[in-house]
Parts: sequence; structure tokens; C-alpha cells
Amino acid sequence: MTKNKALLKLSDNVKLNMMNNAVTAEMVQTKDYYQKDVLEAFAAFIPEKAVIYVLDSRLVSHAIYFAKYRDASKVYLFEANKERWKEIRNDIVRNKLPQMVCVRPDWAKQRFTVSEKGKVMPADMIAPHMIHATARVLESHSLAWLMKQLEQVKPMLWLETDGANFADIASLLEKMNYQVRKQVGNHALYTFQESIEEDHALEEKILERLETYKRQIDRMKADYEAQVARIQTQKEKEIQAVEEKYRTIEETWVEQGKKQTETVRQHQRDVNEAKQLVQQISDALNAERAVNNDLNKHIFSLLEDEKPVLITMKKRDAQQVKEINNLKKENATLTRKLSQMTEKYNRLNSTKVIRMMRKYWKIKNKAKD
Repeated sequence: MTKNKALLKLSDNVKLNMMNNAVTAEMVQTKDYYQKDVLEAFAAFIPEKAVIYVLDSRLVSHAIYFAKYRDASKVYLFEANKERWKEIRNDIVRNKLPQMVCVRPDWAKQRFTVSEKGKVMPADMIAPHMIHATARVLESHSLAWLMKQLEQVKPMLWLETDGANFADIASLLEKMNYQVRKQVGNHALYTFQESIEEDHALEEKILERLETYKRQIDRMKADYEAQVARIQTQKEKEIQAVEEKYRTIEETWVEQGKKQTETVRQHQRDVNEAKQLVQQISDALNAERAVNNDLNKHIFSLLEDEKPVLITMKKRDAQQVKEINNLKKENATLTRKLSQMTEKYNRLNSTKVIRMMRKYWKIKNKAKD
């Protein structure tokens, strides 16, 4: 560990190397974790036992916070500078955080190394659940590697939004179905959103079906309205004819006083007929109201029948998304285990003992022949 150098002690007794940067300056004043308000705001979205990549080693306090207070199973802290890399490893050992690993990245070649027992070895990193990247990191050569991680693993993404190239990065994230889940100041937490094209297609089909029903109902309503209009027109003509006939009867009654009794009877019959016509019109209007009422009930019944279908299909889609995510996690775990077993097999197969045993069996088989 670094000796004879002042250490920064935080409120929970975490001890860090003093660095000449703004991050350390703020922690010296607050005696607490850097940007603790943002850490607490985003902590609720970070799952327990998560694997977290912190790409900027200046935020070693963030990495320690994840390890201590979010119970992260693994926290990888990235630092390319050799001297700074050693200081971070000292911080990890000093605070007894074995789940933290300091990684030396080569962003251009996308190669990563760690130190184990004084030997530099390729880093065997677990796929991340969340990646934290500052504006400084996003403006470096790490962007290609970061986009590759988003395409393959689709982790959560904590970014600083005040970088010079953030507009381009935001556009890329939008194309990759990443959306802002939480934002505090210039810090944004992005999560991957599953495609909803299938849901839209289903909704469009249901809406199209409802629209077809509506058009059918509208046609039926138009037909009934036309039929009622024809009946009304016909009855109006009949009423006009009756009225004309009535006037003719009146004129005839004046002219033909002798036929007054017969004319009165005829007039009474015409009046009764007119009343019947009025009653028929009233019945037609009542029938129209009943038809409209039945149509409205039918529409509401159709809508009620479709509503649970939509709700059920949305629940089923949500369950399928969860199952797919679980299968993806299991697949990633099995892939890592297979890679590890293959590597162990290859190492064992290439050992000196195995080669000698092959020679021995070859000589033994020749001796039998």
C-alpha cells in the first residue's frame, strides 16, 4: 500500500488516496461519497447482486458505494494509467472489498487485463447489469466497446449528459431502444425497452375490427334512417292527400247540401285514417329509438368483450418479456461456464503430463503390435 501519504476518510470510515481532482475536492469538503444525492436517487433502480462496470476510476467512491450499499456481486473499476491503477488497487485492499476488481483497459484493441499474484493476466469479466460512464470516458476511444456491450448484453446505462458528443450518443441509444428511466441534473439512467411493434400490430388489428363493427353499425343506422325517412315522406304524402280530399269533401258538402250526411260520414272515416297514419308514424319513430338503443347496447357489449382480451394479452406479453430476460441471463451464465470449462480442458490437454502419457500409450500400442 501507499505509505506516508495523506488519506481521505469518509463518514463511514472508508479511506481513499488523496487525488488532485474535483472529485476528491468535493469529498474533502463533505466527508461523504461523491455525488451522494445522485447515488441515492439511482440506487433504487440497481438490482442487488448486480455486476457493475465503472469506466472512470476517478469515481472509486461510486464503486465502493455499489459494493457496500447495493450488495453488488462484482464491481469492475477501469483505469489505464499504471500508477493510478496501483493506487486504486490499494484503496480496494485497504477497505477490504474483495468483490471489487481494478481493470486496465486498452480501448483501441478492446483488451482488458488484471493483476493476480503479481502477474498480469487477461481479465475474465462477467457480463454487466449496469455500466457507469462519465463525459470524459464517452469522449475517449471507449464508445465502440460500449455500443458493443449494449448490443450484446443490454445493461442499464448511467451516463453524464454534458459531454460534447452526447447528442450523437443519445441518438444511438434511441435507435437501440434505450430510454431514460431516471434523470437527476446532468446524470441520466437509461434502460433497454423491448420492442412494442407486436403490441402495436395487435392493437391495430383490434382497432381495425372495431372500426369494421362501427362501419357496419353506421350502415345499419343509415339504412334505418333512410327507411324511416321514406315512411315519413309516404305518410306526409298520404296526409296531404287526405287533407286535399278533406277540402274536396268540404267543397262538395257546400255544393251538395243534400249529401251532407254521407259527406260527414266520409269525413269521419278520413279523420280516422289520418289518426291511423299518425299512429303509424309514431310507431315508426318508437321503433327507430328501440333500434338505436339496441345498437348502442351491442356496441358497448363488443367493447366490453374486447377489453379483457387486450388486458390479458398485455399481461401475457409482460410475462413473456420476463421469461425471455430470465432465459437470456441463464444463457449468458451457461455461455460463461462453457467458456471456462473449455479453457480448463484446453489447458489440461496441453500439459506436459498429458503429452508424456500420449507418447507412453503410443509406445505401448506399438509394442503390442
